Amino acid sequence: MTKNKRVRLLGFKGLTLLVCGLSSEAFAAQCPSDNFAEFVKAFSAKPEVRQAFTASPVQKLKVAVDGNKPKVIQQKLPALEAGELNVLSTKSSLILQVKLPNRLIARDQAGEVLKILTFKRSDCWVLSRVEDWSLEAVLDAQTQTTALSPEDRALHRGDMFNDLGIQVHSDSSAQLYEAALNSYLDGAQKGSVQAAFAAASISLSGQAPELATSKIFDLLITASKKVPDAGIALAGFYCDEGEHDEFRNCINPQKSLAALEGAARLGSADALIQLGESYETGKLVAKDLPRAIACYLEAEKSEHETGTRGVERLENQGVVANNSIHCL
Repeated sequence: MTKNKRVRLLGFKGLTLLVCGLSSEAFAAQCPSDNFAEFVKAFSAKPEVRQAFTASPVQKLKVAVDGNKPKVIQQKLPALEAGELNVLSTKSSLILQVKLPNRLIARDQAGEVLKILTFKRSDCWVLSRVEDWSLEAVLDAQTQTTALSPEDRALHRGDMFNDLGIQVHSDSSAQLYEAALNSYLDGAQKGSVQAAFAAASISLSGQAPELATSKIFDLLITASKKVPDAGIALAGFYCDEGEHDEFRNCINPQKSLAALEGAARLGSADALIQLGESYETGKLVAKDLPRAIACYLEAEKSEHETGTRGVERLENQGVVANNSIHCL
């Protein structure tokens, strides 16, 4: 074979590698392992493995600001930016989670960082997609004129993660809900009662990981001191501890009743309705119809239709309101 023919042949082979979408290093390097978990260890530890087994082009997703709202942007890049995979460095304090069959999650405990790396399998595993859901730059852009306190920033970050989880409808939603939970817990630790209530709520919803029962109690008790809806949620949790069963008696009726009373004192008409129902049905305490109608009358002052219906129902049974008997 002449020299010119050999040059043309080598050029054709190089072109073939690019068309296949993989760097030539991927073919030169030996596959660390067919087992994904073992492969990820080598990919995380060695920059040369990351370089060799990253596709070109690679899909990139990130969150940017569109007005005052986060916007998801997707694009194909010939290569990742320098430092994009620094989250895998041994010097990084991030938590790395292997999600079989083909994903690697990098996150921190506070919800500030979330990256999802997706791999494809051919002759070896190859990084084909990077999702950067971290919202700190978005928060900075949104709060240029109005600075948020650390606890409110964490609460706002949690709300954005939760909204993205609802909008995305993909395998990433579960990770977004977990990031929302971590953000809410961060806000609660920094003093936000709204974040405490949100953390308990998203855990009880089943969207985010389930927190320990004692932790949910702590969050709801803290939030219920200032948030009426948290008091109502606490009343329900005292009864079922997150295991809904309409045929099971309330586990702790006295504490449940006290939580409803606390929410009612904070101005919740819904708590007054639930108190009325409890006295009417004997659900939490012995039946007390005069007190039940007192609760419905109090709720009616807030133009609560259920309160009006409760008053009418008891009056039809012959129950007469007594001004000396109060709901609370």
